[in-house]
Amino acid sequence: MARSNAAKIPEEIIFDILLCLPAKFIGQCRCVSKQWRKFLSDPQFIKAHLALRSHKHEEDKLIVVDCSLHTITFTHNPKDDFDAISRKLDFQHLSDNWVSVDGSCNGLILAINRERVKYLINPTTLKYHKIPNFHLALPVPGSFSMYGFGYDVVSDDYKVVALSYYNAVDETVIVDTFVDIYSVRKGLWRRLEISPYDHSVTDLASGVLVNGALHWLASSKTSDESCVIAAFHLSDEKFLEVPVPSMDYNYSLFELVALRGRLCMFTNLTVDTITICLMEDNGVKESWTIFRLMAPSLHDYFWTPLCSMTDDDIVMDVEEKLVLYNMKENELWDLMVDVSPALDKARTLIESLVCPSFGNGTEG
Repeated sequence: MARSNAAKIPEEIIFDILLCLPAKFIGQCRCVSKQWRKFLSDPQFIKAHLALRSHKHEEDKLIVVDCSLHTITFTHNPKDDFDAISRKLDFQHLSDNWVSVDGSCNGLILAINRERVKYLINPTTLKYHKIPNFHLALPVPGSFSMYGFGYDVVSDDYKVVALSYYNAVDETVIVDTFVDIYSVRKGLWRRLEISPYDHSVTDLASGVLVNGALHWLASSKTSDESCVIAAFHLSDEKFLEVPVPSMDYNYSLFELVALRGRLCMFTNLTVDTITICLMEDNGVKESWTIFRLMAPSLHDYFWTPLCSMTDDDIVMDVEEKLVLYNMKENELWDLMVDVSPALDKARTLIESLVCPSFGNGTEG
């Protein structure tokens, strides 16, 4: 009788119930029947599940590198504090020789190993896609490369962007930066026009994904060689310049991160003062909000904001330790994670069912 009633549950209700489940439980539900497996693997269900989960910032994780890949999950404990739990990712056919995570989008990450081989990985499903080499890629050694990864909503495609330039002996010479782009859906690399900016004057950094664009600090090729924020838009595959905040600073000393979907600039080079700039309205110069936090507790340390848990609490890398910094109380708490990762390469991550390959290439 119970089975008969269950069979009458409308499919729309089942759809809504399953949408609320975490991605890891969806994988278990796929084992119920062939019908459920087909239903839960449908691209429309995966997109709807992603759209729902992507807005729940309290479920953000970090993906970090310590030769192996680790996810770090943040939870509230009964005392209303935060705990951090790490989990090592084990791949059946991939070795633990990772050096960086250079991008994160919709539950997928761009990871690079010691052989400079690039993979797109879903840390939740453990599926992966090996990105082929590009025949026009600049030789190593003798050149430098930076990468970014994101989703093009117009073409429904995931793209990897590589910015590469030759090692210049004369530092006064403006260096041309090659722009190469890999389409996951097509499985092909393409070379675009030379970047209109000089990317060799700043430290190597991964592109920061905000609102469908990858952001890098760069230098203008004009006579003043001023520091700019160069935003590469994934849909039209062109660079646009994002206005910097109005401050009397050398912006080349700043770094970029994304905090809760907003572009953030920060620097800790001023004694006892943390300068954080958040762009509230993308592309609008007047929307930069500037915080100058007097933080003697962070004096003499190098730190990097990684993600925000609340409006006041920021997870930070302080001397390769994961800490929670409360801006309101100016206090630090060690999150006691059992890994010693290269946290400057950490990326935020959400759980998703997104396939990293679109059915192209090598998939685990």
